[in-house]
Amino acid sequence: MLQWNLSRITTFTETDLSIPYWIGVDVHKRSYHVALHRSDGEHLTWVTSAEPQTFANQLLSLPVTIRAVAYESGPTGFGLARTLNQVGIPVIVAAPSRVPRAVRPGAKSDRLDCIKLAEHAARGMLKCIAIPDEDDEALRALLRRRHQLTKSLRRAKQRIKSFLLLFGIPEPTGLDHWSIRSKESLAELQLGPVHQSTLASMIRQMKYVEEEQKIVIAQVKSYITESGLGDQVDFLTSIPGVGPITALTFQLEIFNPGRFNRAEELTGYLGLAPMVHHSGEKTPSGRLQAVGQKCLRSLLVEAAWIWKTRDEGARLLYNRLLAKSGIPQKAICAVARRLAIILWRIAVEKRPYYPIQQPI
Repeated sequence: MLQWNLSRITTFTETDLSIPYWIGVDVHKRSYHVALHRSDGEHLTWVTSAEPQTFANQLLSLPVTIRAVAYESGPTGFGLARTLNQVGIPVIVAAPSRVPRAVRPGAKSDRLDCIKLAEHAARGMLKCIAIPDEDDEALRALLRRRHQLTKSLRRAKQRIKSFLLLFGIPEPTGLDHWSIRSKESLAELQLGPVHQSTLASMIRQMKYVEEEQKIVIAQVKSYITESGLGDQVDFLTSIPGVGPITALTFQLEIFNPGRFNRAEELTGYLGLAPMVHHSGEKTPSGRLQAVGQKCLRSLLVEAAWIWKTRDEGARLLYNRLLAKSGIPQKAICAVARRLAIILWRIAVEKRPYYPIQQPI
């Protein structure tokens, strides 16, 4: 694959300026591997630096009609997509899990990857994911940091319990719920010097994560007010069981609820839609498809447990599903799916929750 060469590319495109072109980009930290695909199936490849504005200027200098620039989403974020959109170049940011793959593995290189992306884009086989603006992406990153700290805190507490169990040390009273007194009792345990040092290190780690989590939560609440999302969060939290964190996570991960045309699209995006295996005259539904949005899906399931205890309609729905399946986990996932749909409708219509009076 050659470096950027305008004269070489001009020679490739001068056959017919009316022919449309598609571009596939294999995005890396320091370089972009680019394929220029012509509608007759021919292509030209080159390598350029990983500078979105420079790359956009290169594309603007081409004497061709670019139908779309396609690349896979990844750790480089959405900077390239936003830059291309600003200069009027259509862009497709495809989810890696949605990019067609060969049935049998074959040769793989950056050059082949960008060619495949260009070919898929030319055939209409790629669907663009939603691209957030910079403010939404920044706030979402902060909220995800809060979720990371929550997971780290849970693991830190589990390590302490595992340590006590490993050496046969009785747990202090109240450690099941991590009460303030039980945490103080951990430091007062009479252990050997080595065991004491190990436990002290684990306690320090737990306290650090707790303090860091409090700081991030306070920052999230502050930015909610500054960003103008307060009213939207208030609408979503009007549902019993949905707290500010769940509401804000839903708002930022969805961030544009109007992009979903049907409830099935939303639940499929969240991984709450059961897979359908149709054969003959039967259409049985299978397991949930474990796609992205794992954190949001977990929050919705937790909120569903509370919702069904506080809302009569949700409780009747849960009981009916439980009687049908006999599996509490399956029933609560269905309730979480209904909760997600209600949250979506509230976000679209910008209204509070209407308590359910009749069975759902």
